[in-house]
Amino acid sequence: MIAEHIAQRAKIASLELRSLSAQTRNDVLQKTAQLLREQQAKIIEENERDVNAAKESGMAPAMIDRLTLTSKRIEDMAKGVEEIAALADPLGKLLEHRTLKNGIDISRVSVPLGAIFFIYESRPNVTIDGAALCFKAGNAVILRGGKESVHSSSFLAKLFCDSLAELGISKDAVQYIDNPDRSLLGELLKQSEYLDLVIPRGGEGLIRAVSEQSRIPVIKHFNGICHVYIDKSADVEKAAKILFNAKVQRPSVCNAAETVLFHKDLPKEAVEQILKPLQEAGVVLHYDKFGIEYLDLQISVGFVEGVKEACEHIEKHGSHHTDAIVAEDAKALEYFANNVDSSSVMLNASTRFADGGEYGLGAEVGISTDKLHARGPMGVESLCSYKWVLKGNGQVRG
Repeated sequence: MIAEHIAQRAKIASLELRSLSAQTRNDVLQKTAQLLREQQAKIIEENERDVNAAKESGMAPAMIDRLTLTSKRIEDMAKGVEEIAALADPLGKLLEHRTLKNGIDISRVSVPLGAIFFIYESRPNVTIDGAALCFKAGNAVILRGGKESVHSSSFLAKLFCDSLAELGISKDAVQYIDNPDRSLLGELLKQSEYLDLVIPRGGEGLIRAVSEQSRIPVIKHFNGICHVYIDKSADVEKAAKILFNAKVQRPSVCNAAETVLFHKDLPKEAVEQILKPLQEAGVVLHYDKFGIEYLDLQISVGFVEGVKEACEHIEKHGSHHTDAIVAEDAKALEYFANNVDSSSVMLNASTRFADGGEYGLGAEVGISTDKLHARGPMGVESLCSYKWVLKGNGQVRG
């Protein structure tokens, strides 16, 4: 069976990675960054094949933007890999230590998760992010990108494997699945004997389908229905700037704002001043229409009694991803921070900061809206587990 063979190879590779030194892992990452720069023209050439096919198929402009690689985005990828290499080694960290009454020395130490199945959609740069983060944390990874980015992603994965080969490491540490057959995906999700974790990154349909089919633990990244609540105490210029950035700077990503809530006592002139830059940028306003992830120049607009109702609205219509408040009232800020149950809560800052790179994690494999194991942007430490190590001197339990 193809799926079982792929999973077995990943498992075997993960055993090799356990014993790699931090320096060797970093050398692979540095080599990958070098190859990304050297092969920029070829990367763009392969990406153009994907982009042209996407345009012919009628893909929405926002999705084509996510698919497109430019010289700047390739350089950002290379820098991202270098930043991951520069991070402290997440493995072998002493998380806890004490001596028991019987004299046994007990420690809790960080270790790799093992073999990870990473499923994502049209953004080819995620191929490098996923491979680099998993490898830095000592994990083997199976990458399955969307068919829209197959030429870009397969070439990027090849570059990473070239780096592995140069350092004498099994290429099975990073496997890219270019077969679009959904039955293969379903079979891989059954390989619980060999695979330790599934991370799906993409639309809600993909994530729900993976969650329903998988026999392997899944960390979910559901919708990014992000809110900006503007309190009556808000500085109007600050609010306009934050909302504009949250919605317009890059509307196709999961941390872009999809709903703005205004305190009902905010003057009409202030509301108009805050919304005017959005309208000038072509943003379509939808009044009293909530719970939608537009991923485009559209936003829902609502009015609430105050911060308490704003929090209740976010609980009902949000996705526990990222939500922001703009306020000068310290009590309103504190209430929002304590009562919004999202993986990231922004106080007087744009939702666009919810990002692994911005958090100093180097990059991310996704933003988990789960609560177990990992939450929010998932960097290298989120791709580790731990084990207990006990050192005795002949003690036995009575």
